[in-house]
Amino acid sequence: MEEKYKSLKNKKLILFFTYGVSLELWKEKGMFDREIKLYERLGEEFNKVYFITYGKNDYKFANELKKYNIEILYKKSRLPNFLYSLLLPFIYKKQLKDSHFFKTNQMLGSWSAVISKLLYKKRLVVRTGYTLSIFSKKVGRMKHLFSRCIEWFALSTCDTFIVATKEESEYFKKYKSKIAVIPNYVDTKLFKPVTELKNREEKDVLLFVGRFNKQKNLENLVCALKGVDGVRLQLVGDGELKEGLEKIALQKEVDVEFLGRKSHEQLPNYINYADTFVLPSLYEGNPKVLLEAMSCGVPVVTTCVEGIENIVKDRETAILAQTDIVSLRRNIKDLKDDVNLRNRIGEKSREYILKNNSLEKVLELELKNYD
Repeated sequence: MEEKYKSLKNKKLILFFTYGVSLELWKEKGMFDREIKLYERLGEEFNKVYFITYGKNDYKFANELKKYNIEILYKKSRLPNFLYSLLLPFIYKKQLKDSHFFKTNQMLGSWSAVISKLLYKKRLVVRTGYTLSIFSKKVGRMKHLFSRCIEWFALSTCDTFIVATKEESEYFKKYKSKIAVIPNYVDTKLFKPVTELKNREEKDVLLFVGRFNKQKNLENLVCALKGVDGVRLQLVGDGELKEGLEKIALQKEVDVEFLGRKSHEQLPNYINYADTFVLPSLYEGNPKVLLEAMSCGVPVVTTCVEGIENIVKDRETAILAQTDIVSLRRNIKDLKDDVNLRNRIGEKSREYILKNNSLEKVLELELKNYD
C-alpha cells in the first residue's frame, strides 16, 4: 500500500462483531471466506487487528487467523449476549486502551464500540452493513424506534460513518461531514468468468443464492417459471420457506433443484455454470451475491427495488424486472431468447465490478479512515 499508510504499522485496530455473531456462525453460513478477506489485508497494514466476537468456540480459529496478524477476543463467559455487549468495554479494557482505532462490522451491536470510545477516547469508525432503521420499518414499530436510537447513538459519537451507497449517504445527510461511501467488495480473482465451467445441457440453468425467506420473493420466481420451457432453477441456500417452495414447484411443474448451502469458495463454480443469475428480492441492502454474480460475467435478472436499482442499469449491467410473476416471467424469457443481450450484459457487469468493487479499490478507501 501507499507510503503514507506506513504509520499504521505501529497501530492496532479492534473490530466489534455484529451483535450475537461469531466466526463460527460465519463459517456455518458460508460467509467466513468472504468476510475475512478485507481483514486479512488490513492485518498486513496494522501492527495487529483484534476481533471481538460473541462465539464461545471462536478460539478454534486462532491459529488460522494468527498468520494474518489477527487475534480473537472471544466470549469466555455464560453471560446473556446483551449483558455481555454492555460489559465488553470493561472485559477487554487492556486491549481497548492499547489500541488506536475501533470499528463496527454492522450497526447492530455498535453500542459496545460507542461506550468504548467514550471511555478510552479512541477514533471510532461505524460501518452500517445495511441501514438498520430502513429494514426495521418492515418488521414493526418498536424495532424501528430501537433502530433509530441505535443509529443516533452511533452517529452522534463516531468519527467516521461508512455506508455502502450514495443513496444511504443521502438518508443520513444530517451527518454528511462524517460519512464515507465504501461499497461492498468482491474478490475479483475468485469471482471471475470461467468459460470451461459453462452449462452444456439442453436446459438453461437459472441460479439463485441466498436465504429462503419472504424478502427474497422466491414464491413468485418459481411461479414465474411455470410454462417457461427449457429452464431449470437451481437454489443455493436454505430457510423457512423451503418446504413451501418444494410444494409450489411440484404444483406448477417447475424444474427446481435445491442444492443446500455452499461455502463461499464453492460459489464461483455454481455461478459460472449458470446461464442466468436471478435475484427477485422485494428489497435489499447492498447484496454481495449480486456483485459476485456480476463479477463472474453472468447475466443477471433482478428487481427494480430499494438496494438494487442503485447498483445496476437496466439492459446494461442487468435486466430489471418488477417483483410480480408476469414481469419476472417476461424478463427471464427475454434474456433467455437473446444471446447477444446476455453476452453484452455479462461483459458490462464484469467491467463495472472491476472498476468499482474490487478488493484493492475498497481497501484503498478503507485505509483513508485511519489516516
